[in-house]
This record gives sequence, C-alpha cells and structure tokens, in this order.
Amino acid sequence: MGICLGTLKSTADTQLTEGFSKRFAKTMFGLRSMPAGGLSIAMTASEFDREAGPYLEGQSISGVQRKVMVRREGSRLVPAHGDGDYILKPMPPGIEHLPANEHAIMNLARAVGLHVADCAVIPFADSELGYITKRFDKLADGQRLFIEDAASLCQAHSSNKGDPNMWSYELAIRTMYEAAGQKKPIIMKGLQQVLFAYLVGNNDLHLKNFSLYRKPNATSTTMFDFTPMYDVLSVFPYPAYNLADYLTLSLTEAEREGQFTAAYEHFGYYTKQDFIGLGQTLGLNERAATAFVTSLTAKVEKYVKAIIQASLMPPSMQATIIDGVEGRIACLRRTF
Repeated sequence: MGICLGTLKSTADTQLTEGFSKRFAKTMFGLRSMPAGGLSIAMTASEFDREAGPYLEGQSISGVQRKVMVRREGSRLVPAHGDGDYILKPMPPGIEHLPANEHAIMNLARAVGLHVADCAVIPFADSELGYITKRFDKLADGQRLFIEDAASLCQAHSSNKGDPNMWSYELAIRTMYEAAGQKKPIIMKGLQQVLFAYLVGNNDLHLKNFSLYRKPNATSTTMFDFTPMYDVLSVFPYPAYNLADYLTLSLTEAEREGQFTAAYEHFGYYTKQDFIGLGQTLGLNERAATAFVTSLTAKVEKYVKAIIQASLMPPSMQATIIDGVEGRIACLRRTF
C-alpha cells in the first residue's frame, strides 16, 4: 500500500501512477495515468513572481497569497493568460510549507464529509512546491456556473468583509439560506464550514470564502447550493497569524452586540455550547444542534492524524497542527 499524493489516503500500489491514484489522476487532470516523471509547473517560483505581480499587504494569510491561472500541456502546467483550468498558489515568503498545509487541511475536510475543491501539490521547475486547485466554475461543455459569495449577498464592502463588529456567521448563513430558496441543507453546510474552521485553526473564514452557485441554464435567480470549499488552511504553525481571534466573524448576532454565552464568559474561548447556540439561532433544535457538533468533532478527531501525517509538511509542522486541532477538540468538549 502507498499514499495517494492527491487525496493523502492509503492506496493499493497497483492503483498508483507517479504517486497519484488512477482515480485522482482522472478526476483532477483528465488522465488515465500520470506522465512519466509526474507533472511539474513550467516555471520556477521566482518566475512566478513576475507572472503574478507583487504580494498584497494583509493581516491574514490569504491576504498575502497570490494566484495565477494555469492549464496542463502534456506533463507541464503552464500559465494561462485569460482562461486556465487550475488556480496555482506558491509558498509566500516567510510562510513555510503553506501549499502542503492547505492541501492537507482540504483533504481533512473531504475526509470528514465536507465538499471541497479538487486540489494537489505540484513542484515548480526549481522543486519548490505549489498548491493547485481545479476550477469548479468551469463545466465540461464550456459553460460557467454563476457564483455569488456571501460578501456580495450581504452587500458587504471588500474593506469590511471580515469585520466581526459588522458581520456574524449567523447573518451570513441566514442570508445564504434565503438566497438558496430556504433549502434546509444550506443551514447545515454553513454550520459545518464554521465549526470545521474553528477545529483546524482557519481564522480567515470571511464573507468571500462562502459561495453559492446556480447552473447557467437556470430559469430562476434562486441559488442552488454551496460551491465546494476553498481557501482552507491552518494557522497553527504560523504565530504571526495565529492570533487571539479564533474565527474571523462573530458567531451570532447577539455576540456581535457583545452578548456572549455563559460558557464563553467563563472559559474565554468557544466550546460546544457556542456552536449549539449558533445552530439553534438558525432553526435547529437543541438535540439536532448537539448531534451536529458532536458528530463533526468526532470525525475530525478520527482522521486528523492520518491525513496530516501523510502530508508533505515536515514532521514538526504536522505535530503542531495535530496538537492545535486536538486542543480545539478539547475546548469543544469542556462543560460549564
């Protein structure tokens, strides 16, 4: 048995092609088998700098990540000026192993049942790793999904899309629920993304990182469902970004007004009571909200070690993330 470098799951050796499972190669790259020697990015990391332009100033990791569109030409991923099939992100200066980090956390999300964009880690020409994700807005027939994020739906300005004094996850999920024609699963899927972000130390889940879509031939403006998750990583290994803010937005509208749960007032951090309360404000009864928190927490606990330890991060960083996730699990399980 080996490990698929795409899914980070155990895979029979006979099903591996250049480190990737045949199934992943087909889904991600449209290939029955990977090219001899594998895929590589047709430029060095420094050449990427010239393609993508300067880094952005920002308080979050996603604020300093740059992206370019690429497409596959044979065994190479090349810049696609205008319309690529993949989005490529390199490792920003001073944020070590970020591509492997994001790839691992995305695969952990997939393992626990969340819908995530297909992604992989591919080397640049100078062997530095880059993170690529397959565009989910492009359909096989060339049409595009119509996508709208929560910032647009909430009519939030880009300058305050992550302001906890202005926005809460309660409001964001409620707005998306209405935009999707009050489909009940939208509530649960939104809650899953928020709780998962807390568990893995993703403190940059702002309004532009939630999106809904509808199909190009839709006759209604009602949104269909959440897009796959994207831009999900752990800040536990990066002290400069692992600040006191456990999440980007306030959990509830009451919290945005300064009203916290008794458990939060006692401990100073979120426990299961806070997420149960969020579920209840969005229409779940206490039993259903409790079951949701308990179930997702248990799934993350079940898969975190195997997925993170199979990643391309160094062992010390793997241990930091595992410790951080286990710490959040312990926080959630504390009772007051």
